[in-house]
Formats: sequence, C-alpha cells, structure tokens
Amino acid sequence: MNQSGFSSSRRKIDIPAAFREAVNYHTEQIEDRKLKSIIRPKSLTENVAENLRLSIVSGELSLGQPLSEASLSETFGVSKTPVREALFILKQEGLVNIIPQKGSFVFQPDEKSIVELCNFRSYLEPIAIEESMRHSRQAFLEELEICIVKMEHKLRNKDFKAFLLLDGEFHESFFKYCNNSLLQKSYQLVQFHIGAIRSHLTSTHEAFEDIIEDHRSICELLKDDQIDAAQTKLRKHVLNIKSLIDACVEYKV
Repeated sequence: MNQSGFSSSRRKIDIPAAFREAVNYHTEQIEDRKLKSIIRPKSLTENVAENLRLSIVSGELSLGQPLSEASLSETFGVSKTPVREALFILKQEGLVNIIPQKGSFVFQPDEKSIVELCNFRSYLEPIAIEESMRHSRQAFLEELEICIVKMEHKLRNKDFKAFLLLDGEFHESFFKYCNNSLLQKSYQLVQFHIGAIRSHLTSTHEAFEDIIEDHRSICELLKDDQIDAAQTKLRKHVLNIKSLIDACVEYKV
C-alpha cells in the first residue's frame, strides 16, 4: 500500500493512449459519414440527352436525320418536356440543329467544318501525345498497344462498328494520360462530333488495315522515344480527310 491507500501493483491508466483511441474512433466515424454521401440521380432530361448523344455517336441516328419530339417521347417513355430540354442541350454541344418552323435534326457537317475539325485535331493531338509520354509513358504505351490488339481482333471478325469505336479510344488515350485539363477540355469540344462522323465511314477492309498500320507506326515510334516522328505521322493520319468528307456527303439529307 502506498500513502494514498492504493496498491502500488495496480496498473496505471495510460491517459494519452486512451485519448488517442477516442480521437481515432471519432475520426473514423466522420470518415464513414463522408463515404455515405448521397449521389444525386440523373434527371429525365440528362438521361434522354445521354441516350440521344450515344445514338448519334454510334451511328444509330444518321447525320442530318430529323428528330421528332413526339417519336422520341414515345421511345423513351417520357413527356415532351425532357425531350425538348435534351435536344436543347445537344444543340449547345453542336450535335443537334434546331431550325424554327422545321424541327430538330442530327448535325450535318459540311466540307468546310470537316476540314476545320481535322486541322484542329492535327494541332491538338500531337501536343497531347508528347504530354502523355512525359507524364505517364508506360501506362500510355500499354493502353495504345492493347487498343491496337483489340482493333486487329475486331477487323478479323469484320466487326467494323466495334473497330471504329476502338479507333476513337486509341485517339482518346492521348488525352487520358496527358495530365492537362485544358487539353482534355479542348478535345471534349469535338470528341462527339469526331465519333459521329467516324461511325458513318463506309470504307474498305484495306482502308481499315491502313488505319491499324498507322496506329502501329505511331506506337512503335513512341516506344523508341521518337516523339517528333510520331507527331508527324499522327498529323498526316488525322489530315487524311477524304473518307470523312465522302461519308458526310453520302449521308447528306
């Protein structure tokens, strides 16, 4: 017994440790609450806009095709209001043209706009691959190689629609790894237009082989760190616009 009347053998309480445990417990509770934040569901307008956008980009809706509010309302099982609002969103994105007294139509690019689009890509994409090589070289090259293998598989199976979607993924990879939000936002301005035009290409098996060969060449040059040569090859690749113009003329309404 000590002078205070307590046994000297009794375990002393570690006040600092107990305090730390309490703090950690409450911190964990706060973090748990953060993880349970509610994600706002998409509105009817957003869902309609997303579905229409995908239908345009995939080629399900033709370039210049009329878009009836009544027909779309029936298709999606919603009233005309979210359809009208969705069409306005797509008009702002440049994917839909709304003409007073005539109606709404899928966008129909002319030769001038396609030339401008390809020129824009020829400026932007070479910068993006240089930035991607600087910031995420290994992951970037691996994704390009995987995409090429997938494209080869789809071409062998004559799945041309899937082939063209993968062609888009190849080019989108340049921006996925560039670590530059301004470059990414700039590409997003034209990303859906590129996809929609690409989905209407009516090219030959040999032309699709040429696309893969260009992709292989760009990838090999990058693996050898010949970035300037890869950029030159890429510019030539995206400026080959004849097939794009022909596709749009064929689908012109």
